[in-house]
Amino acid sequence: MILKPNDKKLVIDFEELVDIIRGSTPVDKWESAGDKRKRIEFLLSDFRAFCKYYFPEYCFAEFADFHISVPSDTMALYNAIWLWQFSRGFGKTTLACLFMPMFMKFNGWLTGMIVGSHEETAAAEKLADIQANLQGNQRLINDFGEQESWGNWEDGMFKTKDEVAFYAFGKRQSPRGTKFKWKRPNYGVPDDLNVARYLNNESIAADDKAWVMEELKPALWMKKWWIVIPQNKFHRNTVTALIEADEEIKCHVRQVNLEDANGNSNWPQYITQQDIADIKDTEGLASYSRERMNTPVEEGTVFKAEWLQWGEPLKYGEYDTLLIHYLDPSYKSTDKSDYKAWVLIAKKGLAYHVLKAWIEKATSKTMWEVAYEVDEWVGQTAMVKHAMEAGFIQEDVHDKELQRVAKDKGRMLRLQMDRRDKPDKYQRIESMQPLFQRGLVIFNINEKNNPGMIRLRNQLLAIERGSRVNDDGPDALEGAIWMADNYGGKEARAARGGQFKKNDKRSI
Repeated sequence: MILKPNDKKLVIDFEELVDIIRGSTPVDKWESAGDKRKRIEFLLSDFRAFCKYYFPEYCFAEFADFHISVPSDTMALYNAIWLWQFSRGFGKTTLACLFMPMFMKFNGWLTGMIVGSHEETAAAEKLADIQANLQGNQRLINDFGEQESWGNWEDGMFKTKDEVAFYAFGKRQSPRGTKFKWKRPNYGVPDDLNVARYLNNESIAADDKAWVMEELKPALWMKKWWIVIPQNKFHRNTVTALIEADEEIKCHVRQVNLEDANGNSNWPQYITQQDIADIKDTEGLASYSRERMNTPVEEGTVFKAEWLQWGEPLKYGEYDTLLIHYLDPSYKSTDKSDYKAWVLIAKKGLAYHVLKAWIEKATSKTMWEVAYEVDEWVGQTAMVKHAMEAGFIQEDVHDKELQRVAKDKGRMLRLQMDRRDKPDKYQRIESMQPLFQRGLVIFNINEKNNPGMIRLRNQLLAIERGSRVNDDGPDALEGAIWMADNYGGKEARAARGGQFKKNDKRSI
């Protein structure tokens, strides 16, 4: 790291790191000049090969596909903000703070690098691996010459002989005006800028975001620059979450969860299915969702994780009630608005089986198509009653799209409006608590890895009065339970499907 002479432990640790790197990077002294030139040309054209050859001490496992595709996409598109939302432990800092800047430097693309963190010492530590490799990596020195520039290997900043400078800043410092001679840095990495315990403070979180946009970004070279934020989305107020949510900021998100949509490891070369099972068993749903799945669950006070039981579903025709498919639509029809939520349930005795959940930021068209897909899933084995939270805004916004989808499908959706005089949303959702406490709400274990089911459970866990987390899924679930209790009897007749005909007197 960038060293302070009076800190003996840091000096010793850094010198040990340099020695390890020096010992792990032997060179072939008998290599011909022609072979050396060809090898270097190849390594500078292949990111994976470059990292494995020059940094063998860091490549302790085989690369996953995203370790190659994400940096490659990032380097190919400059003048851009990149949000690398990788699961914790997926190597995002090593990629962003060592592999990629070194690949850029020796390809001649890097004019300088700024690392920002919650304090200057932490930022300096992020540069320790670069500094140690530039000083002791025998393969880099053999291929590109001595890198260390004496007199500029100091606290807060160091530069190489080819005048590429590296800077460390804490968020209480400003990098404005940073340059070496004419060169302004063109690569910025805010890493661990947030302090976790302060994330519930909206003002501090906003200041952290402002540091990136108003201090770091203007400090970079205007002609060609990159900002990479290697941060998983573990809280709604992290820098990566706030920038992603800001519609005025164009950014590129690359999200890599521990598991894919089918429950398989996204880094199978290193993280096995047994590893995933062990992590789940020792972290709990909320922590696992935050740190491994980029879902910022904030545990509330209404529902507890142990109440959210998994169970085997019955065959659709074996339930005591119709299948209730309940919709909580957003107030806008676009995919940039709030979440839209469908929840499919049925009753057996006193128990409510949550069979499917779809919770997405999607267009109105996609939302309606999901309902038709549910009809197809169920087939002829049971009757589905689709229901929707009524409200003149939703009806006006979504009605025209429903008519278009119905025309394409050749039949009108069996849709009943929930027109009850609803009490406060929080009160309605909270009213389900006794059902969960008694184990009467059972989630379809076959949908355990479905993103919609995961979001529904995470939103339930986050519910508490005054919380600003999304509650579309719990709201749809409450509506489905109410509808099942009041209109779910199998003797109830649902509107028949068939040829679509316009009816100006219908409710939607």
